[in-house]
Amino acid sequence: MIKGVAFDMDGTLTRPVIDFGGLRRKLGIESRIKPVYEQVMEMDDSNRDKALAILESEEMAAAAKSEANPGLYELIDYLERGSIRKGIFTRNSRPALELTLKLLHLSGRFAPLVTREHKLKLKPEPDMILHILEQWSLGPEEVLVVGDYEFDVMAGKAANCRTVFLNHHPGKPAAVKADFEIHCLDELVGLIRELNGDA
Repeated sequence: MIKGVAFDMDGTLTRPVIDFGGLRRKLGIESRIKPVYEQVMEMDDSNRDKALAILESEEMAAAAKSEANPGLYELIDYLERGSIRKGIFTRNSRPALELTLKLLHLSGRFAPLVTREHKLKLKPEPDMILHILEQWSLGPEEVLVVGDYEFDVMAGKAANCRTVFLNHHPGKPAAVKADFEIHCLDELVGLIRELNGDA
C-alpha cells in the first residue's frame, strides 16, 4: 500500500522557472559537474556570503512567479481524500518553499517540508527522503518519490522507495530510469490506485 508521497518542488509541483544557466553566470560558476549550491558552499567566506545572497534572491524571485503544474490540485484532492501523506524535499531554501506554497494556496497541506536548512545531505543522496520516512514512521515500500530530475530519482532509489519520473519531454529518455514515468501529475492518481488495488 502507498501511504505517502514525497515530492520534489521546482518542476514537479510547479512549472520550472529558475534559469540555472543564467544563475551560474551570475555566481561566476562555470562547472556543471557539481550542483550550484555545493559549489557556492566551497567558496571562501566573502565570496560565499555574496553568492548565497544571490542564490537566495533568485530563489525568492522564482518562487514569486510560481505556477502549479497541470493536475496538481486534482492529485492533492485525491491524496487527501485517501489520507495519503504528502511531503516535500527540495534543495531550495525554506522561505522560497513557503512563499511558493502560499501563492499556490497550499500552505499547511504538506508535511514535512525538508529544505537545505535541515543540514541533511542534499539529493541525490537519500537523506532527505529518509528523514521523511522517519517523520511518517513508514517503510520505503509504502512511499512513492516523485520528481522531474535525475537527482530526485537517484535519491528515491537510494532510500529504497519506488520512484516516479515526471517527464516534461515525452519521447526523451530520462538520465536515470525510474520505476514509473508520468507526463502530468494527475496520472499519479491512476498509478496509486493500481498499486493500492483500487483500480
